[in-house]
Amino acid sequence: MHSAITPSRYQASELVEAETGPEAWFAKYLPAEMFPRTANVYSNESLLAVVVKQIRQFAQGVSQLSDLKVDSHTTYEHNTSIGEFQDCLADVLREDLLVKVKQSGIFSLMFDESMDVSVHQNLISYIRVLETNDFGTVEPHTYFLGINQLNRANSESIFGKVLEMLGKKGIDISNLCGVSTDGAAVMVGNKSGVVTRLKNHVPGVLATHCIAHRLALSCSTGADTIPYLVKFQEILNSIYKYFKYSPKNMSSLSAIQSILQGQAKRFQEVFHTRWLSFEGSVDALVTNYPSLISVFLEENSGKALSLYKPITTYKFLYVAHFLCDVLKPLAILSKMYQKKDLQYSEVSPLLTSPISMLEDLRDSKSGERLQGFLKVAPAEPTLDSDGLFTFEFEGHTIRDSEKQRTESVNVCDQFVDRMVKSLNDRFSDNADGAILTSMSNMFNPLLKATGLSNDLETISDYLGSVGIEGSKSELSAFVQFARATHDSGNRSVTDTHSCANLAIKNKSVFPASAEVAERFLALPVSTADCERGFSKQNLIKTSLRSKICEDNLENLMILSVDGPEISKFDYKRAFNLWGSKKQRRILK
Repeated sequence: MHSAITPSRYQASELVEAETGPEAWFAKYLPAEMFPRTANVYSNESLLAVVVKQIRQFAQGVSQLSDLKVDSHTTYEHNTSIGEFQDCLADVLREDLLVKVKQSGIFSLMFDESMDVSVHQNLISYIRVLETNDFGTVEPHTYFLGINQLNRANSESIFGKVLEMLGKKGIDISNLCGVSTDGAAVMVGNKSGVVTRLKNHVPGVLATHCIAHRLALSCSTGADTIPYLVKFQEILNSIYKYFKYSPKNMSSLSAIQSILQGQAKRFQEVFHTRWLSFEGSVDALVTNYPSLISVFLEENSGKALSLYKPITTYKFLYVAHFLCDVLKPLAILSKMYQKKDLQYSEVSPLLTSPISMLEDLRDSKSGERLQGFLKVAPAEPTLDSDGLFTFEFEGHTIRDSEKQRTESVNVCDQFVDRMVKSLNDRFSDNADGAILTSMSNMFNPLLKATGLSNDLETISDYLGSVGIEGSKSELSAFVQFARATHDSGNRSVTDTHSCANLAIKNKSVFPASAEVAERFLALPVSTADCERGFSKQNLIKTSLRSKICEDNLENLMILSVDGPEISKFDYKRAFNLWGSKKQRRILK
């Protein structure tokens, strides 16, 4: 509790002896907005109860709750009343979102499913719409749409929840143009997946497999197919648990790190579902390596020695330092792929550079971390005084052999080869991806119009599926117009986004091109917003609030994810909505 509003012993005695009543004491020691001005509030409550109650309310930002008190029976402090307040606040944001969806005309969806703390399967949904800013430029924006509990996490149940949710919110599903999922079979199954059902329900829906998930799957696929890297990940997780579940071990590590005065990073567990966990875990191991070995030697227990032995080899250190170099550009790419409102045209260019870096690191072994290790390690295995192949690394003895060196290079090369292959395979275009690639080429002002015939044919066929026939000639005319605008030095047309906006601004002349532009801008390429939504869900629905109902959870998530600053929220509108829902005694 803040010291400014905590009564001291002298202040408390003054409160008891005050002849002028509690109001004078409140006025002297507490902020004016913290206490009510009416004396009858204190008629049935002790002074201490009033102080505690008012201080709690003020600490939570509720400084005027007493204004809602009609009498001793009507206080609007019950949990039902609080739920109604939250519902009305959230309804203001829902109404604003519905207006944005209708003004956008088309929209796309992102959804994913996950389990909460009460072991319930939830479907979380986000919606992406187009909005025109003050400069007349159309921009895509993503908003939280809703969260629904699933009785069964199958395609039929998820599809039914999506239709039910859109119907309740007054959103016309016929305007759906795209959807992005995590690529699970229940979502993208060819026969009865959710995406397949949506495409059958709404012609022209384009689907994307979340690029962040694809990247994570490529990394895990590259590692899980190599036996030594499977063992390597198991060692990392064992080290994490060694310190995670033992305050004694963690205290020993902290004490040694303070003596060594080196960098310290917290160990992380390797999760395939957590996109950056592999890179963070390897980086923490390499950074903490000297102090980690010291802890194991000092502990001298069976568990410590079982971890000490496999990590004090040339092979382990070589692979660890190589992975540090290789996983860093992939971690940067993962963060780029998690950006809000990322466009499809950015996916391939962002991927090209990391693949080139991986191949260069594989061929040259020139990574910063690996080079630092190789400078310390001898060029060839050398015998020590005991006749063993060892060398000193950061004050510790490391076992070495020619076999280890050969195997470590092979492991690293295999990892890069399989990961590059997996990246190329997973990011290759499917039917919907080919359409999106053609759209990216169409709105790329740097590409010549003469080489886009096949792309325009693909787009024209797609428009035919949504009822726009014979559009190729118009698309070709727009491409010529856009290239001429760009080549004339017009700085307003420099990339795919601005070129798509050029089509939208000239919709009366190029209606088919404008339709393509709107769908292209509205389509999501990632479900990173859904993952952030699950993080928000877990912050709201905790083990102490595991019984929170679905409606209240959605209200709190809407307010938390998309709620504006307090100073900008239209509370009067929310109050009027609250007052109109039923007869309120306070309003009589």
